[in-house]
Amino acid sequence: MRRASPARGHHSFFAKRAVASGAVALLALAMSCDDCGLEPTVKIAEPSVQPDVFTQKGAAEVDILWMIDNSGSMAAEQEKVAERFNQFFNQLIISGVDYHIGVITSDPDENGALRQYNGPAVSNCAACRFISKDVPCPNPEVDVTDLVAEADIEARLLAECPAQLVFRKLIKVGIDGSAFEEGFTTAAAAVGARTIDAATGFPDGVAPTENAGFIRPDASLYVVFVSDEEEGAKQDGTPVRYYQRLFEGLKAAGNENNVAVAAITGYPTGLNGSPVPPAPIDEVCAILETTFDNNPGNDDPRAQAVKDTLRDFRGGCVDVDAVAGDDNAFAEVGGRYIELACRTGGVVANMCEADYTTALDALGANAAGLLRKFTISQPTRIDDGGDCVLFGTEAEKNIDCDGDLKFDGENDGPMCVSGQCLGDDGPRLLVRDVDWIWEDATSSVRFSGRCVPAPNTEVVITYGLRAPNDVSCGG
Repeated sequence: MRRASPARGHHSFFAKRAVASGAVALLALAMSCDDCGLEPTVKIAEPSVQPDVFTQKGAAEVDILWMIDNSGSMAAEQEKVAERFNQFFNQLIISGVDYHIGVITSDPDENGALRQYNGPAVSNCAACRFISKDVPCPNPEVDVTDLVAEADIEARLLAECPAQLVFRKLIKVGIDGSAFEEGFTTAAAAVGARTIDAATGFPDGVAPTENAGFIRPDASLYVVFVSDEEEGAKQDGTPVRYYQRLFEGLKAAGNENNVAVAAITGYPTGLNGSPVPPAPIDEVCAILETTFDNNPGNDDPRAQAVKDTLRDFRGGCVDVDAVAGDDNAFAEVGGRYIELACRTGGVVANMCEADYTTALDALGANAAGLLRKFTISQPTRIDDGGDCVLFGTEAEKNIDCDGDLKFDGENDGPMCVSGQCLGDDGPRLLVRDVDWIWEDATSSVRFSGRCVPAPNTEVVITYGLRAPNDVSCGG
């Protein structure tokens, strides 16, 4: 197998090398053919290394609507979100996004009206109905999980991040709401998408008067559904695809990508008597997406099993931290919420997990509009070893990722990824399985966990190339 020339795995190095090589070739051509009158036959060598350079999106405006189920079994789930909200909020603060954050319930009698803050005095939030970037938060990483007394929690948040105190008060919506949860219709009402203008075919934008100023015409819309039961209409209701078009219609044709949905709801875990799921929840959207083009020929083999699970409204999961016999520990599969999130490129999370740290971290990055997945430009020519698996048993360290002019470093390998994560002081070499993972099915680098590329920064993915005529791995 070829070994690439020593390199630093950084775009500027490869760009300079390519420019220099081209200049030498042109100079040789000019010197040799001044008087010969012949067509040049000089061939520039095929590159053996490919650097792909991506630019992360910049921060923008986003209006974030949380729909919280306020039926009788939701107290513990509301507490989890309230305690771990800093994981979500920190992503928004670091990304510099201009946000509005509001909360509604699933109770149809409230018609999607934003809840009103009624706690201790907070700057720029006098009985406010949504949080903006003007509500202060000196320390977005403030953690209250070590506190028990509500008074102590409020005191810490008031001192270190009043915006999170506002959210904590808003999201604890109680458990006295209707047992018939209409998450889709209350969310549609909240953002002015419930009724359609017959003249234009788009939502009329008429929202409850309490919600004035929340939705901005040029801002992206992000809706987060949190519920331990399936969306009220279930299989007898309007198809999920309708609600996708309804929410996307708020931003008019061509701007559909400015709308995304997330879901924290029930999904089997295989624990505490819950059935073993057909796929982990973080793979569900990738599986379902293969079915959205109405071409059964390219459906993932697991797709039907996933769809059957999402439609099994009697099934669900039990909270992994539940006390034996707790009737409120069960969460029904929220199939409609999950499907809508998958259709809009959002995030899904299992309500029965021990905590929502990872989910809320991903939600924050997704809400800020930051990309987590980058697909390489030449997947059919990638040098993925004799076993045709990029990081398989035969993977060679053919790229000098750490720039020490050797190929034996811990992070050297068949691919280098560099960039700047949120919170980092500058770009660095990013570590596989810590900062990013390789998604072989889509030929993509996917960022997860602790690293999300910061706004307006470059992500550089460098990998070896097979020769153009090498078809040993289907190239």
